[in-house]
Amino acid sequence: MKRQSACLILGLTILSSSLFAQGDRFTQRVKVNYSKAVYENIQEIIPNRASRCYEEYEVRTPTNRTSSYRNENIIGVDTIIGATTGVIIGNQIGRGNGKVAAKIVGGLLGATLANGIRNSDYSHNNRNNTEYYYETKRRNICNNRVINKSVLKGYENYFTYNGKSYSKFSPYRENYINIETNINF
Repeated sequence: MKRQSACLILGLTILSSSLFAQGDRFTQRVKVNYSKAVYENIQEIIPNRASRCYEEYEVRTPTNRTSSYRNENIIGVDTIIGATTGVIIGNQIGRGNGKVAAKIVGGLLGATLANGIRNSDYSHNNRNNTEYYYETKRRNICNNRVINKSVLKGYENYFTYNGKSYSKFSPYRENYINIETNINF
């Protein structure tokens, strides 16, 4: 039994080492055949140094910045008082079975009348009290100069490895390139 477990452990060890084995990694230096400069075209904006490079203008802005939407169907205290007054008057006018109908009609008319008076009063006051303030703004009117330039971005370094041509970009000119090679078993 001991012999079987020892063989099993040895076999698992060999199997796991072969599964997790990584290849060997080598680094080689390869001589660069030639390097080619890489340029990038950019635009440089030179601001105009004039003493007054802007234009001023005024903007009229209303001081009331509330929403223009108004819900006209709000029931206020005045609407309730108008409805109550209409019911009381309808109760005085109606007789017999018509008394209930007179109360309903009087309440509806009183509520509608009170709500209409409130809404017309609000819109009348709001229309006359609109005030404005003036704000001074500036707009840039300078004619800036634009210069197109070619700027050195880096170098494309060309080399040959195992009979094939390759290139590698770098910010400066290289004499040698380091190449990593993996050998897996």
